[in-house]
Amino acid sequence: MAKSTLLLCFCLVLNAATSTGIRGLRPHASRADYAVTCFTEDIGVGASLVKPELVRRIFGPEIDKNYIVVEVGFYSKNKSVFEVRHADFALRNRPSRKLVKSVDPEVIVSTLATPVSSLVEKTLPQVPTSQAVAGYLFFPITEAGASFYELDYTGYGAWLTLPLRPE
Repeated sequence: MAKSTLLLCFCLVLNAATSTGIRGLRPHASRADYAVTCFTEDIGVGASLVKPELVRRIFGPEIDKNYIVVEVGFYSKNKSVFEVRHADFALRNRPSRKLVKSVDPEVIVSTLATPVSSLVEKTLPQVPTSQAVAGYLFFPITEAGASFYELDYTGYGAWLTLPLRPE
């Protein structure tokens, strides 16, 4: 009886997770597992600059050549619902201070010579949620040779700046 109840609960949770349409990546166990973390009273945001070799392996050379890829994780500190939106993020090239917004993954896929379906699936989901969510954001490369960036987050009543350096 206990096994069948446990199996039923597992199936219901799995169904709820897939029916919400939340994709992206599995969030790290802790926001502190990212290269850099900032937080407010309500949310925590972790981010890591994705190494070019990993970008090439996951998404191919076209993405590596044209985009800076950042892995982002969102965590609700008090389990209240918050809105995750790509428009709340911008990447700043540290030396020049030039600011760029993330590019919609559907737009990126439509411009690729060889489309990468996993690009959309692994992008940070844009959803209202109280659960931890994670995924990639793609920023166009505007200056060659830059290696130090700042990720600005200006959503949910906050303004957080996360310094990103290659590992």
